[in-house]
Amino acid sequence: MAPTIATAVYKKKDGTLTIAEDRKYVFWSPATPPSSPPSVTIPVADITNLQQTPATSKAIALKIVVGESSYVFTFNHKENARKEQENTTEVLRNTIAANKTRDASHLATPAAGSSAVGTPGQASGSGGEDGGASAAMAIAKAVSSAKDDEGWYDDAKLKSDISLQRSLLESDRALQERFNQALKDKPESVSIAQFTSQFWSARLHLLRAHAIEKAQKQGEYNVLPEIKFKRAPAEKQGEPDTVTLTITKEQIHLIFKQYPIVREAYNDIVPGQKAHEFWTDFFNSRLLKKLKGEKILQTDKRFPKLDQYLDREVGGPASIQHIPHWMDLEGNEQNHSQRKGNRPDQDMRPTSTEKVPILRVLNNLSEKMMSHVAPEDGEAHAPVGLDEETFEQLRLRDLASEDVDNRVRLSIKEQQRYVGGDKDTLSADAKLYAKQDSTKVLESLSTGLQPRQLGTDVKGTLRLNQVIGYHTDDESDSDDEDRSGQTNGATARKPKIGSHSAMSSASAAIMSSIKTRRNFTSAESTSLNGLSQDTYDSVVMTHNTTNEFLHYFWSLFLSGDASRTAELAQLVSTLDRSLDRINAVAAQAESERAKQVESVKRQVEAYYQRTGKRRKVDYDTAVPGGKKAVEAMVKPTVQALAQASTAYRKAFEEQSKEAAATASV
Repeated sequence: MAPTIATAVYKKKDGTLTIAEDRKYVFWSPATPPSSPPSVTIPVADITNLQQTPATSKAIALKIVVGESSYVFTFNHKENARKEQENTTEVLRNTIAANKTRDASHLATPAAGSSAVGTPGQASGSGGEDGGASAAMAIAKAVSSAKDDEGWYDDAKLKSDISLQRSLLESDRALQERFNQALKDKPESVSIAQFTSQFWSARLHLLRAHAIEKAQKQGEYNVLPEIKFKRAPAEKQGEPDTVTLTITKEQIHLIFKQYPIVREAYNDIVPGQKAHEFWTDFFNSRLLKKLKGEKILQTDKRFPKLDQYLDREVGGPASIQHIPHWMDLEGNEQNHSQRKGNRPDQDMRPTSTEKVPILRVLNNLSEKMMSHVAPEDGEAHAPVGLDEETFEQLRLRDLASEDVDNRVRLSIKEQQRYVGGDKDTLSADAKLYAKQDSTKVLESLSTGLQPRQLGTDVKGTLRLNQVIGYHTDDESDSDDEDRSGQTNGATARKPKIGSHSAMSSASAAIMSSIKTRRNFTSAESTSLNGLSQDTYDSVVMTHNTTNEFLHYFWSLFLSGDASRTAELAQLVSTLDRSLDRINAVAAQAESERAKQVESVKRQVEAYYQRTGKRRKVDYDTAVPGGKKAVEAMVKPTVQALAQASTAYRKAFEEQSKEAAATASV
């Protein structure tokens, strides 16, 4: 196959664009000096998109996109420039399509081999339509699989990407402290690789989110309003202020991309003028005001070299073609002069274009910016139509029959054993209720709710306060007399439901629950539970580190790997040391509380010496915190440590008995 050769300009230099005979590479070689080696080499397999100027455009160019970079070649042959561009584009497109079809055949071969049943005649005869559909699906799958592998979807890559993990730790200080503390307290039998793998396996969602965040890039924006002159005051009095213009390479690239007329002016003017002088004149010129949509005044400074481009027609984006009025239904509705004319619509008035130029400028700029964005839902050379996955997403399922419920049902029978703790930790009320017979309790409640048992007055009227056992303040004296009169050995009345003591107890329980819930959800200082900030941070760090080791223990304990028993034993000893660390933090909190109690006692004594009155202070309420607060905060963690230690020792004893029985036999 003969190579394809064309005359093309690249970066204002004449040269030759060549497609190799094997159609694997595209070369561009400069014309001077003669016989120069190729300065641009593009693998055809890496090309992601091709863009060419339309047939109506004066410029004849081809843009080859390779990943994030792009190459623009302008064909400048005197007679056959357009033909050379079309031939080069056609060869490249055919080669790219052939490569994708070949990849699709490789993917479809295993599936065809495993599902092919029957005679060759059946495969080639009756399955013609199915074969065509399968080939189309194979091509669609090949196109979708040809995209770059997204690293944030692969768990193995996330766990092995050290740079991504380091970046996440640097951005999250709390996570970094947790990682460092857990790494410091890990057992010696656990290697760093094992520890990091276990640590990040539970945080793959954080790594994936951080990878996606780092992959975000700034999109295209209107660059002209962002570039302005900066005025610096003069160093000496009487001297003029210094005006500077700062423009970056990326901003110049965006200007050329959004406003081709500026690129044309730059190419024509800059060879005879310095670049910084061109940009200084441009940002003071009338051409800038026209491109920004501002009204040009007679007092605006003139630049003859730039003013000659004011009357040039600005072409729209290449991807937007002219739509005839006979098929542009929306345009016909807006341009219906017989119904309402052009007066109601300001944009349609012939004279409004020059008065309000910013409307048309912003519309054209928006069209250009949207045309520069590559579509994300399909490739440039992908087959026409929807793939199977997209079709399933768009298919209407509301009228289809309901699928069978295939959810996995979890039957948790021993939830209290793992969540609520042991029976020894139950409250006194819970132990009392556990001893009662439910049948007798229900009978007693049913009897108490009978009408004859309800409270009535002398007239037989139902009194709700007597029903619930509530006594008003008027009856307090009689209550005292009844209680004081019980000196003859008679038993006192049992408190009823709704009595003062029962209501006080219920109110205290409700307020305690509300306070606990508030402390759990609040980020204020009241959530410290009377602890100092340093002690609270120590509690949080110890809790986080202990949870890391608990996760590691259960993953190793439930794996059943007999070769890692020594590592498991080291991990159990680490859990025991975690309990010692919790006790050390509790002792530190208790010593701080003791100092605060002594301070309060000194204040009470000073008040007594000054006034002669002694205050009654409840130190449990006045000075919260201490060991009791720490134990309340880490109580679930301590129970989890005890559960892990018990499970390990129980399994160890069972295996030891089995080993002894096997040895005796």
